[in-house]
Amino acid sequence: MVFGRCLHRVSLDICSDLEEVFSYPFKHTCFENNEKKKKKQRKGGGGSRGKPTGSTKGGVVEAKLVSLMDVLGLVRIRVRRGINLAVRDTLSSDPYCVVSCSNQKVKTKVIRGNCNPVWNEELTIYIKDFNTPIVLNVYDKDTFTVDDSMGCAHIDIEPLIKCLRMGLQSLPDGTKVERVHPTKENCLAEESTIVWNKGGKMTQDMILRLTEVECGKVQLQIEWIEIPGCKGLHA
Repeated sequence: MVFGRCLHRVSLDICSDLEEVFSYPFKHTCFENNEKKKKKQRKGGGGSRGKPTGSTKGGVVEAKLVSLMDVLGLVRIRVRRGINLAVRDTLSSDPYCVVSCSNQKVKTKVIRGNCNPVWNEELTIYIKDFNTPIVLNVYDKDTFTVDDSMGCAHIDIEPLIKCLRMGLQSLPDGTKVERVHPTKENCLAEESTIVWNKGGKMTQDMILRLTEVECGKVQLQIEWIEIPGCKGLHA
């Protein structure tokens, strides 16, 4: 019984941590599930002795745990800064970044009047298929017209995943595990390094060259987040 209670508590903590990533779909599912339970209870067919079969919060947890079965894990993207971004206004731009993967979209704040903006923001997305592209788009924020494009780039997580699957352990903090060179297949502007960090985490720092634009680069760091209950790296 103690183990079961601990496992349930861990599940609650995980769902709380993922609330921002998985918010609306799970709440919507939870609402529908609880409405069905209430109807059954009113008809006398739900729960023993007529007691409710679950609370709203419990429904959220249940829905999330079921949906997590399709998730491989999370990617945390630390968007550092933009370098020599394109001018889209008279003398400068108001840039922000959007990271998209499948039906997910997360974005940074807007930096006003700066073609070398510093964001230093963390964006998190979930991964269901390693073959689904992760795309970074940069836009210039406009007030009265559609936001102007300032270029895009693909974020390639394959080298990081490959290193994680090697099962390395107990390396000195700061060990360089792999060097990734720019090719026609990736958007790297220069050599990228995958580093072993304290606590057994691996991160990859990279500078991406934006395409479909006259100039511009974005510096970022990616990290894989393993979530208990998900399929994981070896799915």
